Amino acid sequence: MTDQYRVDLAHLDAVTAKVAALNSFVTDSLTELDQRIATVQSTWNGAAADAHATAHAEWVAAAARMTEGLDKMRAAAAAAHASYESGTAANLAMLGRSGQVAQ
Repeated sequence: MTDQYRVDLAHLDAVTAKVAALNSFVTDSLTELDQRIATVQSTWNGAAADAHATAHAEWVAAAARMTEGLDKMRAAAAAAHASYESGTAANLAMLGRSGQVAQ
């Protein structure tokens, strides 16, 4: 077999950082949105306000699941990086090349 399996750890780190940044952006945006909605809901009443509050609560729950998913993706990418890095180190040690970076 002539194909080589490679993992670009720098790219994996970049993807991990982007997922973390996206999750942070989404979380911050949701916090800001919740503050604005709370202001509106404090002075709004009636059937439309109740329907909006119900819909908003469902939307917040869905958004929370999304941020949880993003955090799981980030954690999985970070764990993959650690696994690949330790696997590379173990392989290099078996070859007597400890301390060298695999290309």
